[in-house]
Amino acid sequence: MSRLEQIERDLRAELGRANAVLQAVPYLLCVHDPAEQRKLYENRSLSVELGYAADEPGLAGLDAFVALAHPDDQTRAREHLDHAGDGHASDSAELAYRLRKADGSWCWLTRREIVLARDGAGTPRQVMSVVQDITGRKDMEVEQRRQAEELGVSKRLIDNALDGITLTSMSGQVVYANTAFKAMSGFGDASVNRPMADFYSPESFHQLSSEVLPILMKDGAWRGVLKIRRPDGSEWMGQTTAVVLVGPAGEPTGMAAFFRDITEQLRYEEETLAQMRLIQAQQAALRELGTPLIPIAEGVIAMPLIGAIDRERAQQILETLLNALGQKQAAVAILDITGVKAVDEEVAAALVRIAQAARLLGADVVLSGVRPVVAQALVNLGTELRGLVTCGTLQSGIAYALKRKARSMTV
Repeated sequence: MSRLEQIERDLRAELGRANAVLQAVPYLLCVHDPAEQRKLYENRSLSVELGYAADEPGLAGLDAFVALAHPDDQTRAREHLDHAGDGHASDSAELAYRLRKADGSWCWLTRREIVLARDGAGTPRQVMSVVQDITGRKDMEVEQRRQAEELGVSKRLIDNALDGITLTSMSGQVVYANTAFKAMSGFGDASVNRPMADFYSPESFHQLSSEVLPILMKDGAWRGVLKIRRPDGSEWMGQTTAVVLVGPAGEPTGMAAFFRDITEQLRYEEETLAQMRLIQAQQAALRELGTPLIPIAEGVIAMPLIGAIDRERAQQILETLLNALGQKQAAVAILDITGVKAVDEEVAAALVRIAQAARLLGADVVLSGVRPVVAQALVNLGTELRGLVTCGTLQSGIAYALKRKARSMTV
């Protein structure tokens, strides 16, 4: 009897150790008899694992798999549970579906049915269900799919971007080029796995190596314009943004560059600048032609004005006249406005300022070609007109100036 008692104690100890192991495994184990709908063993309660009370009605044993199943998974859950006991189940079958937890959230579980024993007719009498929570794995799969979709979208955006994009290894070899860069570089698909030196003339590559790359490695980024050469020898100007790619430890792993072909833009800007310079030269010539100085006699000059007079031209007339008075030591200056289209109060005020400035240099100003509308504008100014002589025609203005000069010589 003592021997049997020892064996019994050993068996109980072994059974206790086995139960402790089964309680510690990260999945649920349940053995049941599908024929009699009877639970034979359960290491932990599924309903308790999901946050429900142990005695929650309708959640005993495997019934929780059907009662708590997601509406989209409920039919499959019932079929899977019934299939294990229909006498035709294989020794192993697995199904994954969602169960509702007590807090209302959903978790993913996988349930695997393993037939442990059959009766003489082949009907399963002991079926073990192995239940494992795979919510984390499902979440990871969802995140991986999301990342894959984002990566796919990003790749499509990069592949179809209007700007050229390249990835270059630290050894200076192009490992990726998008469609735009393949086209603008002229190399096509051969752009990939090609050294950077192939895209530049020797002079441009020397500049790239000696000036651009040191700044890029030091600052992590560089922006500027590079002259890039095609296989046929033609060159294009690439507005470039380059950045250094770094690994998890912060070490440089490669370089990414964005290119925009601005060759036509630069050509247009150069042409526009040349046109602007030409227009400025023409305007300067027209200003000179628009304010001619005609010597009438010693100490007498005339400036016939034609066209419209705005603020800018009035300033030019003033500067030209004052320079001429200083250079030629003229005592009388005739401003003929016969050819001026319109004289309003603003133009009249400008003429008065010119006369006053000339008086400061000791010269008299004769305003010829004065029409009634000009006289009205001068009167409306209400300013002092002393020193400003007005004449109806250029001839009368010249006659006055010559008489003025003769009187000064007599004196």
